[in-house]
Amino acid sequence: MALALVITAQKLRPYFLSHPVTVLTNSLLGRIMTHPDASGRLVKWSVDLGEYDIEYQPRKAIKTQALSDFLTEVAVFVREEVWRVFVDGASGAGGSGVGIILISPAQEKIEIAVKLDFQASNNEAEYKAVIAGMQRARDVGVSHIIIYSDSQLVVQQVNKTFCTREEKLIKYCKMIEELGASFNTWSIEKIPREENMEADALAKRAAAGEGDSRESLLQRETVAAIEAWEPVLQVNTWKAPIVKYLTQGNLPEDKGQARIIRRQADRFAILGGSLYRRSYQGPLLKCLGEGETEYVLREVQEGCCGNHGGSMSLVRRVLLSGYWWPTMQADASKISRSCEGCQRFGNIQHSPASNLNPIWASCPFDQWGLDIVGPFPLARAQKKFLLVAVDYFSKWVEAEPLAKITEAEVMKFLWKSIVCRFGLPRKLVSDNGRQF
Repeated sequence: MALALVITAQKLRPYFLSHPVTVLTNSLLGRIMTHPDASGRLVKWSVDLGEYDIEYQPRKAIKTQALSDFLTEVAVFVREEVWRVFVDGASGAGGSGVGIILISPAQEKIEIAVKLDFQASNNEAEYKAVIAGMQRARDVGVSHIIIYSDSQLVVQQVNKTFCTREEKLIKYCKMIEELGASFNTWSIEKIPREENMEADALAKRAAAGEGDSRESLLQRETVAAIEAWEPVLQVNTWKAPIVKYLTQGNLPEDKGQARIIRRQADRFAILGGSLYRRSYQGPLLKCLGEGETEYVLREVQEGCCGNHGGSMSLVRRVLLSGYWWPTMQADASKISRSCEGCQRFGNIQHSPASNLNPIWASCPFDQWGLDIVGPFPLARAQKKFLLVAVDYFSKWVEAEPLAKITEAEVMKFLWKSIVCRFGLPRKLVSDNGRQF
């Protein structure tokens, strides 16, 4: 309640500054906000509200608070639209068929009959009915479905109440689990045969190859889907821990890794069984696994609309296409370097890899090194130091004995022994002594 008052004061600051404000409440809010022993956020909020002329009074009439109570107590829940799918399968001497009835929340019906032009047992036809019903519901774009079937065996095996021992039925169960990932929520329930008469009639007509007077959609499947189906291998990619946390709430045992996953999960969402990443300015970006990234990069780089650009341009085009994965920058750089067209027909870079450093051509008497040698034993005229200059190119030596080393003596030596004899040198190298 204190936070609500603080936010209200921030939103309506001009009114709070211009007029006295009366807060009507039956709680002890006024006493708590002005209590000297308040701590934590209450102290901060009390200081923030201190600039306003606020008076707390008990609320006497409920009608003055009706709008606030309505906004805080009434929550609007959006009901998810659940489609009902009635399925049934029939198998006999004349063939096998499947009947499907899709019923929308608005009670609109879609009737589909599927003729199976391959040998199928009654249980296989019932499984095929469930699979066909889920496939048709997915094609329609349904997110929430409830499947009704009158086969006790199929319902209990799919719900894992009964154990499935036959190899072909095990494949059917795995196929149903994979199709279930296409929906946000789905379930299968057992109903009496009397409540599934319409789907049963469609299945029998489809098995006999007859049409329907009510213009139901008759389709045919000439090959058993289970023969060409292979289970999807669950590769342990970078998406696995995030998907587990978003769908099941499971985190890794490592606390550091769990903290990272929990922080990263706020940027992701799961829609239709696929993982998406929230972008800053654009729509959701579909997250790709390890086996899909190279195809997308090749298509953007070398496809019909590819321009064989650099790695930065390639990453930007992939993002604009609506895809994302963590290592896209490194993968794009690898693709750009390995592209044969880019290497063979790309522009030749004449710029050097690093900045150029000028190199001076060395010549005689261009650079001299200066140093002081001594002290030596006293010689004539009290001279005990030696001022030496050596040319770096020819190793020519100029030297002069001195009694004391001063700036004037050094300048006189440079003028007489070097400048007047060899010209003005380009560089003088010394130990930065005071005399130099």
